[in-house]
Amino acid sequence: MKTIVLQNTPQEALLALARFVRTIRLHQEMTLEELATRVGTSRSSLIRFEKNGAGSTETLVKIFAALGVLDSLVSALVPPERQLTIAELKKMNSGHLRQRGRKKVHGLS
Repeated sequence: MKTIVLQNTPQEALLALARFVRTIRLHQEMTLEELATRVGTSRSSLIRFEKNGAGSTETLVKIFAALGVLDSLVSALVPPERQLTIAELKKMNSGHLRQRGRKKVHGLS
């Protein structure tokens, strides 16, 4: 089984999402009330989210949509291409090898 090594803890990821949302909201000069209305949630829910990342996945997606950055989130979720194993690489390279051409002997006609 493949071991997954995390660069960030889940809590760090939630806080990064919260900071991202707050930064985008402030950059767009949008108040918490305006965003809450667009998302269909309460101002207190948004405060809680921006403080510690607490909230549902559905709310997060709605926040990204309301801020106009949903495509960025979706494009970041493209799974990486599958890596070939060493055995698969060896199998690919074990095909028929080209033979060298005959050496020409100079001086014989």
